[in-house]
Amino acid sequence: MCGIGGVLYKNASGKVGADLERLIYGIRHRGEDSSGVAIFSAKEKSGQRDMLLMNVRVESDKAAEDVLTTIEELLKKAGGAILEAQTKGSIMSMQAVYGGSLLDLCYELDKRSVQTISIGNQLRIYKDLGTSDRLDQIYHYSDIDGTHGIGHARLATESIVSPDRAHPFWAYGFSDVAIVHNGQLTNYWKLRRKFACWGYQFRTDNDSELIAIYTAHYLKKGMKLQDILEQSLGDLDGTYTFLVSTPTEIGFAKDKLAAKPLVYVDLEDRVVLASEEISLQALLPDMDNITVVEPPPYLTGTWSVTGEHYFTKLTYQAVGLE
Repeated sequence: MCGIGGVLYKNASGKVGADLERLIYGIRHRGEDSSGVAIFSAKEKSGQRDMLLMNVRVESDKAAEDVLTTIEELLKKAGGAILEAQTKGSIMSMQAVYGGSLLDLCYELDKRSVQTISIGNQLRIYKDLGTSDRLDQIYHYSDIDGTHGIGHARLATESIVSPDRAHPFWAYGFSDVAIVHNGQLTNYWKLRRKFACWGYQFRTDNDSELIAIYTAHYLKKGMKLQDILEQSLGDLDGTYTFLVSTPTEIGFAKDKLAAKPLVYVDLEDRVVLASEEISLQALLPDMDNITVVEPPPYLTGTWSVTGEHYFTKLTYQAVGLE
């Protein structure tokens, strides 16, 4: 059992970090092993180049110095540079410029044993052991404004308790794609072998990582997020509900049994999603005149930062991954 949540502001930035802290703390009873948030903000530029946001894991001050030197050297080879770096807890956050391949950079960091948490132009992921309030005390993510974000409270069932297996999962090597997941994929190893044959590398044995890579793979092929979510209900076996966030959207998918709960409210200024209504109440204490919606089984939906939304109710069929 885990808890998931998300918030998306319509045509504006808002207190996404603070919203997620309260939202995820409100479902801490669903899992206290670890927690995390993925926060998306508007792109920033350095001159004519988009700023690159990087979060990596460091275990000591000496490790932080070594990692910083390693990343500086790799960026320099592609005409890039670190503009700012700071370490809180075991996460070093950097702003950089970089002109090379993001996937190549990730593989080079792997070779040098640098644990990458997230890289993107709009995305930062903070995740660690414990509940969301502990996470915020260390990383102060509630101070971060943004357009949208997702969060997770984890009770470990499928893999060990460790910071790298905490959610959200970043789609490794692909900019600005993150997921949170409650449930179990029963065909995880089968699909993992298929994606490995296609050249993808996995960092953990957590089945949720597959959803992130699956999403990024089809985004790369030009599919829309809503179409990917619809397809996923045929490709992913198991009992699950998950949220996906891209630079402009949040989407969800519920399997045919819908045993893993999800509710949402669609307000004038934002959309808020969570595993349970008590989580919504932690963020929105005055809910007397707010309609709470519980999506039915086998439904997918997306909301855009521009205010658009789409829903699709599917009829169960085994599609098969192609």
